[in-house]
Parts: sequence; C-alpha cells; structure tokens
Amino acid sequence: MLEFVDSWAGFHDRVSRREVLTLGGIGALSLTGMAANAAAEESSSRGTAKRLIFLSLFGGPPHQETYDIQEDAPADFRGEFQSIATTQPGFRICEYMPKLAKLAHMYTVIRSMTHPDNGHESAYYALMTGRPYPQPNTANARPAPTDFPSYGSAISYLRPIQKPVPSFVLTGGLISTHIGQTGGFLGQSWAPYVLKQDANEPDFKVPEFTLLDDIPLQRLDRRQGLLDSLSTRENASKQRPGASSFATYQERAFDILTSARTRAAFNIEAESPATRAAYGDHPFGQNVLLSRRLVEAGVPVVQVNYRNRGDGGLDTHHDNFNICKGHLLPKLDGCISALLIDLEERGLLDETLVVASGEFGRTPRINHDAGRDHWGGCCSLLIAGGGIKRGYLYGSSNRTGAYPATDPIGPWDLYATIMHCCGVDPGAMIHDSAGRPHRLCEGAVIENVLQKS
Repeated sequence: MLEFVDSWAGFHDRVSRREVLTLGGIGALSLTGMAANAAAEESSSRGTAKRLIFLSLFGGPPHQETYDIQEDAPADFRGEFQSIATTQPGFRICEYMPKLAKLAHMYTVIRSMTHPDNGHESAYYALMTGRPYPQPNTANARPAPTDFPSYGSAISYLRPIQKPVPSFVLTGGLISTHIGQTGGFLGQSWAPYVLKQDANEPDFKVPEFTLLDDIPLQRLDRRQGLLDSLSTRENASKQRPGASSFATYQERAFDILTSARTRAAFNIEAESPATRAAYGDHPFGQNVLLSRRLVEAGVPVVQVNYRNRGDGGLDTHHDNFNICKGHLLPKLDGCISALLIDLEERGLLDETLVVASGEFGRTPRINHDAGRDHWGGCCSLLIAGGGIKRGYLYGSSNRTGAYPATDPIGPWDLYATIMHCCGVDPGAMIHDSAGRPHRLCEGAVIENVLQKS
C-alpha cells in the first residue's frame, strides 16, 4: 500500500487512492505554490545530481565493523573482525564487505561524522533534517508540525518537477515514530509517498497505480475536467483547513495514476533473475533495486529504509559480531555494491547521488553482551555519484574509534552537502505555513568530498 503522509495530523489520517479521486475535489489545482517557485528561483543550480537515493540505515551500523576497523585498539574496543585491502591504496574496510572493497574506487567514505545525540529518533531527526533535535537524546521523539522538512521534502519544494512521477518516494515503510520523514512546517503537500509493501513480496505491486475497475481512464479525464470547471470555487475551498494541500494531492495522484511510465517503474518483475539475485533476496535489497527503477523513471528522490523486522535490525546491542557477519554485512555489501554497479553500467551514477548512513555509530567499548550501544561521538558513512569524488577517504577517528581525529563533520554538514550536490542552495530561505522565513540549513558543504570540474 502507498500512503500520503499527513505530518500535520500526527500521521493518524491517511488519504487513499479512491478518496483522492472522489473527495473534496475543488481545491487549488496548482502543483506548486508561489512560495515554492520563488524559493526555486533563489536556489543555486551548482550541483550535478539529478537524482538522489538515500539508503537510510536506521539503528546505527557499527563503524568499527564496516568502514573503520580498529585493529590497533585495546582488546575490549577492537572487535573480532579483520580489515581487507580495497582498490584504493591505504583504504581498508571490513573483511565481510568484499564486494564493496572491490569498488572502493567508485565512492567516498566519511569516517568522521559526529554529534552529541545518542537517541535513535532524535538523532535520526538530525540526520534527515540537518537540524539538531530541540531535546537531544530523546527516545521515541515524535514528529510535529513545527519540524524542519526532511531532505526529500526540501528538495521537492525547492526543485519542483513537471513530470507525472512522484517527487519523493519512501520505500520500506516509515521508521519508528515517523520522525524526520515528513514535510514538517512545509506541510503535507511535500511529504513523501510512502510505500509500505516490500519489493521482495510475492506478486509485489502497488495497487494505487492500478486503475480501479469501475474508474476507467476516460472517467478520470472527465473528473479532471469537472475540477477545472469548478475552479471559481477555489477561494471558498481554501477556507477549509487542509483543502489546498488536499488539492495538491489530488492533482499529483491524477498525474501519477495516468502515467504508464510510473506504473512500469514499480513492475520489479521486469528485472532479470540475475539482477534481482545481485541485490539480494531480502526486503532491503529488493527495495534498493526498486529505488534504481524509480530514479531511472524520473523520480528525483528515493529513500530506502532499513527497518527492524523482528531481528533487531542494525541496533546490535547484543551478539554484534555474529549478527554482523551472519546477515547484516553480507546484505549491505551485496545490495550497495549492486546499486553502484547498476547505476554505473546504465550511465546514471554521475547524475545520481547515493548516500548510505545511519543516525549514529556504536560505542567504542564492547559491552557485556558482546554488543555495542548507541554512540553519536563518531560514525562512518558512504557517499557516491552525483558530484562526489571517487576513491576518496575523508576524515579519521582516534585510536578507539570514539571521536574524530581529523575533519569532524555533523549531520547538518552532510545535509548541506546533499543539497549542494542536488542543485539546491543550503542557505535558501523556505517559508512555513504562516509565511515565516527559515534558513534551510546551518551546516557547511563538505568541499573536500566534491568532485572538481
């Protein structure tokens, strides 16, 4: 099922396909508002990325078991894994990531992201919005109408598209309390389309992109014509709270429902068995493959969520090493490497920004359950394509992996860099529903990871 997230109603209200086509129906029919267009004109077009795929590794993968092996640390810090050489001299990663080791010439790894927040939800808000949560270390922090927008919503707002495709799709379902995955103060019109089904499910399809038997395409056309003829009632409808946002949903839904290109993008069965196997027969892997199909069809922003599916996910408080080598690292190694190869072979990587990051790293010291706990002090991430250097290692951690030793950055700097690469000025002004201006981001672009023209 696909949902339209309503960030103003605490996510309790959902708009179904039939409701979009039958309810209200007389709101403003403009796809983008005057404020969005004005902001877009102010936005810089300096970036080269036309598309963004964000692999959201919620839970916090251990940097010590992925890109920052601490082989010289004391025994109670070091961990069980060895590092292996990559295609880049002096750059070594975990032995359980051999595929990514062979592709190190294609991406950048940042080993020095740091922040003071050890709460899943509050730290995730910082990662997704580029703003520290007002109350750091808040477990189960929930979204609010005053939140800053997620990067996908901000890009949709500042870089509007004129194509019959969703501007921002979130696959794998919403994470936790849904924080950091909304349009925030921009409103529900800029929230993502949330795909709750996983692409590895048998007979996977998105019913929202299949016309109802009793509503043929011609009937939809007639309904759209009726909406146009009722445009004189627009001012009255705006007096109803949410009417303008609902009308935006309505037009977007109509365009998407009638787009063969969009419907085809969700047909993952069109992929060869070999391609599907390369990404891995698991929810995250097939959702990553779906992200490639979506950006190839013109969707500018896709977020793929790694969720806890009863197996603890990436939150390895106990049995960290067996979990990592047993399934976590092979899954990530397989699908991330498959995505990079796939995009490269299709000529899409240079124009597609790929980011794979969690909200924090893991504690330097191994706990009594052979696990690692939450740690914002230092974490690693992978970034590739769309204006990013290839084969580059940015920053370093100290001997125990507790804090950056060189080139520290914050989530807000990553956010600013994403915006820059996607052609959006990180300093652009955006406006909330009351018309109040807000600077998009206070972070600084990480200049040294950018590919020089």
